[in-house]
Amino acid sequence: MRRPIGIVRMRVVERGRVVWEHEGRNLFVNAGKPALAALLGGDTTGEFAAAVGFGSGSAAPTVTDTGLTAAVYYKALDGHSEDGNGSLTLNWSLTTADTGAQGITIQEVAIFANHGSAALPGTTAPTPMLARKTIAPIAFGAGMSISGTWTLTF
Repeated sequence: MRRPIGIVRMRVVERGRVVWEHEGRNLFVNAGKPALAALLGGDTTGEFAAAVGFGSGSAAPTVTDTGLTAAVYYKALDGHSEDGNGSLTLNWSLTTADTGAQGITIQEVAIFANHGSAALPGTTAPTPMLARKTIAPIAFGAGMSISGTWTLTF
């Protein structure tokens, strides 16, 4: 099966200055395929991208990934847009208000649906994971913000 193609764009700002930017491909994982199938079949309950997760794992993404590793934080997506040509862009951010993420060395990000209605923001994983990306380590602390987009093309 051909997978959606994903591009993750990120910007890290510390004390008002851009300190790091990144753009790279992600991996749409097997756990996300049933959510897509159910959504196409008309079952929309929990079958849509709802959350972004931040973790400390550094292992390269594999199609069998189902979750992030230790030191994790999850929050609702900020919004989304569709281009009408088969691409969906999910907007997300991590701000100084996300004190639960402070102290995490972020090395992985992922997009999740939220079948079980996990409380967001928080440390309980929503499910299923849809896509995952590893990045260079970012020690998230006070005075920092990370903003990004996750574009999936079908």
